[in-house]
Amino acid sequence: MDNNQIKEIIGSYLDDVTDISVSGQDCNFSIRIISEDFNNMSALERHKRIMKLFSELLQSGELHAISLDLKTPSEV
Repeated sequence: MDNNQIKEIIGSYLDDVTDISVSGQDCNFSIRIISEDFNNMSALERHKRIMKLFSELLQSGELHAISLDLKTPSEV
């Protein structure tokens, strides 16, 4: 798994992304997403929706840890 693959997974799910930044390597990543798609969602709901995208990769061990920073453009 690399940064570009993670960006592709997220980009295929979210429609209105202002910014995606991914740092990390191997199986540990920090992901920052700024998206209008997060409007009217609690922080918990945002995290649940993004973590669901990676559930199979986390279960298989291909990903070990993900740190998320999820905001709308107005929160930046």
